[in-house]
Amino acid sequence: MTIRHAGAWFSIAAAAALVLSGCSDDAAAPSATSAPSTVSVTVTESATAASPASPTAPDTQGPTSPAPLTGQLPVSRDASSGARLTVTDVRVGRHDGFDRVVFEFGGVGTPGWRIDFTTDPRQDGSGNPVAVPGASIVAVTITGVGYPGDTGVPAYSGPNPVPGVGNVTQVNLAGVFEGQQLAFIGVDADRPAVQVSALSGPTRLVIDIAR
Repeated sequence: MTIRHAGAWFSIAAAAALVLSGCSDDAAAPSATSAPSTVSVTVTESATAASPASPTAPDTQGPTSPAPLTGQLPVSRDASSGARLTVTDVRVGRHDGFDRVVFEFGGVGTPGWRIDFTTDPRQDGSGNPVAVPGASIVAVTITGVGYPGDTGVPAYSGPNPVPGVGNVTQVNLAGVFEGQQLAFIGVDADRPAVQVSALSGPTRLVIDIAR
């Protein structure tokens, strides 16, 4: 090989080495820059996925159970002075741990009541017996009431007896007599706790019976 040819061969080899070296640097560049991006995405996704999984967080939106009823019968309260009321509706509803009977009124004033258990339900005036199914019977005497002609309010015209729910078998309206409305509540329980309260807007007598 002549010196001229050797020089040419050396020039070609050097140029090839430079090309290979440049290709090697270009190939390594993406891996060096892509590694931090991959780690960053992984950390972000891990933090997002972990946030809902906090098993010790309290459930502040969950329902709370009412305190058990402890009221005992008999209970009584006087009607307001000059009360003239008519029962316009009777409702029975089931709640968590108790059943509720509501007497709604139209007219003026607030009702009074005498409420106790009875083993001998009878109508006022006639004394005729009233058939009420159940293990116990709650007698409800509402005072401060009158006939529709006296109060100017149409009386309740729904079903009587009113069908019950839960442990309440039925509510039986036994009529108005001398300013009193008598009703009987049948209960499938042995003298359960009973809580009585009055509400306004509209005027209501509320009887809660423990289940």
